[in-house]
Amino acid sequence: MAANPFDIAYYTFRPRPDQPSRHDQQTGFLRSQHPGVTFLLGGNGAGTSTLALRKVVDFILTTPPPRRDTPFWIIAESYEQTMNVCWKEKLDQLGHLPPQEVEWERIRWYKPNNNWPFSVPLKPWPQFPNQNWQLVFKSYDQGRSRMQGESIGGFLFVEQFPWGLLEEVLRGCREYAFVGNKLAEFTPVDPALSIRLREMEEDDSLPDGWAIYRANTECAVEAGHVTQQWFDQFFGMIPEAMRGVRTRGLWGGFDGAIYPEFDTAVHSLPSGWSAPPGCRHRRMIDWGFGVDNAFCCLFACCNGSGQWFVYDEYYSTDTRFTVIDHLKAISDRYEWPRDNPCYGVTWADPSNINCHRIASKFSDYAPGYESINCQAANNSVEEGIEHIKWLLKPAESLALEDGKPQPRLFLSREKCPNLVRQMRTYRRLKSDKAGLNPRDARDAVLKADDHAVDALRYGLFSEALMIGLTPSALPRQHSPNRYGVQVQSRRLSGKNRNSRLG
Repeated sequence: MAANPFDIAYYTFRPRPDQPSRHDQQTGFLRSQHPGVTFLLGGNGAGTSTLALRKVVDFILTTPPPRRDTPFWIIAESYEQTMNVCWKEKLDQLGHLPPQEVEWERIRWYKPNNNWPFSVPLKPWPQFPNQNWQLVFKSYDQGRSRMQGESIGGFLFVEQFPWGLLEEVLRGCREYAFVGNKLAEFTPVDPALSIRLREMEEDDSLPDGWAIYRANTECAVEAGHVTQQWFDQFFGMIPEAMRGVRTRGLWGGFDGAIYPEFDTAVHSLPSGWSAPPGCRHRRMIDWGFGVDNAFCCLFACCNGSGQWFVYDEYYSTDTRFTVIDHLKAISDRYEWPRDNPCYGVTWADPSNINCHRIASKFSDYAPGYESINCQAANNSVEEGIEHIKWLLKPAESLALEDGKPQPRLFLSREKCPNLVRQMRTYRRLKSDKAGLNPRDARDAVLKADDHAVDALRYGLFSEALMIGLTPSALPRQHSPNRYGVQVQSRRLSGKNRNSRLG
């Protein structure tokens, strides 16, 4: 006897009722109709892939297609994952896509014996005989160039993806004003891939029409969608620090994070903050000359209690800019009066002596601008990192009237987005876990996307050494020869030494 077609998942699937307090919003996601990108973040086994694919099917079966074979892209990390899991397992065999809606004879196959298609056309709508939807399966491995140009009717990203791919795919939806057609689902295991979205959510700055929903694996167990035995076995292997990520799709930290103490709720300046009078101001530079090697200058000030406030950043990856162009941009951003004792040295990466020389003769290259008192910073990486970590820790001596300790370092989230991002992503090298003889990682930081945090370390640690204040808060003897290129070449006179402290 033939199986009842109404037994397939399309007719039997029911989303879990929403429990927002537990980060479980299956029904809300399925019913959502946002014009922008709708994200479903969830734990392993929480049903995010199934739910997202069901939403795709609901969209293409209820929305008139604008042309023949209008593409709806389903994109995963690999072709095998897209075709095997998304199509073969869920859409076809489980029946989340009703088989009577498919034009089977027009499927374009990758491996027909495996039931792996490149594309699956649906039947035309009766009232639009020459118009139909077509599911097209793609992979992240194709890269940005293969995602450009084509006009599409919607997309679903399955699992985490490089942010640049979203930008290219979203551009392909420009012709049609559909809602509920731009979707992404994943467990945010790799924080580097989701840092942009995390910042948007935490800053309440999601673009208009975008939304984030979540799904909870614990609720999936209670609903009978996954077994308690599987849950206990799988999550018994997961570190406690990752359980929120793996069960509820919460944001996670980076493995080997160097500044786990950094918390935007604690270390952020309030909106509209302005420097109190009497602070000493410093600039901090990391030289850079390209797309993957940014030029960064931070602007910071310190009050009488030793608290630092990083209030702005200049950050450029423009390959057309010369060192002179960058120095002009820095000088134009804030006045830096030489006769004002509150405005002093500009600390900079000591690795490029030529840039220091250019800064010292800046007025010769750029008439109308003053030369910059630019000194080579101390580049003791581990000591500098420890100093920043010390500044991040709340200090009892800085407690407010309510008794709550304050840290010694604050950043502007509005004006220093690159610094804030890198404070989260700055991390140590991972060990090599592959092969029969995995190797431990070198005890070193990962040199990638670190120009703002490097500038911060250069400036704040060098300043602490200059005034004799180390993390132990004890005076420390120092030799002026350790602080800069100019100092190494000659002993400073009393006049010049005082001007550096400016």
